[in-house]
Amino acid sequence: MKKTVLRKAVPALCIICLLCMTGAALAAGGVSNVTAYLSEKLHMTFNGAPFKPVEADGSELPALLYKDRTYLPVRAIAEKAGVYVDYDYDTAEVILRSENQLLNRANLVLHYLKYQDFGQLAQVISKDKGVVFSPYSYVESDAVKFSAEQISTLGAADEFLWGAYDGSGEPIDMNVNDYFGRFVYDQDFINAPRIGKDTFIQTGNTVADLSTAFPDGHFVEFNFPGIDPQYEGFDWTSLRLVFEQTGDGWALVGVVHDCWTP
Repeated sequence: MKKTVLRKAVPALCIICLLCMTGAALAAGGVSNVTAYLSEKLHMTFNGAPFKPVEADGSELPALLYKDRTYLPVRAIAEKAGVYVDYDYDTAEVILRSENQLLNRANLVLHYLKYQDFGQLAQVISKDKGVVFSPYSYVESDAVKFSAEQISTLGAADEFLWGAYDGSGEPIDMNVNDYFGRFVYDQDFINAPRIGKDTFIQTGNTVADLSTAFPDGHFVEFNFPGIDPQYEGFDWTSLRLVFEQTGDGWALVGVVHDCWTP
């Protein structure tokens, strides 16, 4: 799970295709020699965090400067932006495929969660597996799970035991409205400044075990790195929406909250 999605398009820099081209591909023709320069000073950030393009083996891919233009490795940048990249050696075709469908589904789910529109939410939940709600990044084996039918009839005053508070171990015994206000939509995640796909933007002391809890899942994280400046980022919060791919799109299987815990 190492891809990420940008809220906006990749900046309008010229991007060169550095796609593991072999000698056979070069021999196919259509390739010219040029004089270019490596730019080791250029650095990038992604959703506010430092980002270095690397090859599959971990080696860094510095930017190239050629005729006053900056060229970046298309695979590393595109995959970081949530775009699938492939290369057809026979036709010399770079193949790009957007994965924004998942982000669009996640944004739709956010609206349903914000307004507690359980009728609409039920329509995007996995019919086979239902949806799990977890107050923290470690998803307990006995975490609260609802089927699509149960979600459709959920009421704001319905009470459940959602787990235990991190640190104290006291039970999280809340009605739906209070739980959503504390462990689901505690910030306006529709306007989150940082969004990631299949990567943890921010984590705390609690182990994040999404790959274990949802082995077939892909997730979108909506993150606020801090709310009140006086807390110096210790009041950060994230909401991770976990989906599994079905024949007709993406089905919601997990609503996982995360925040700093002492």
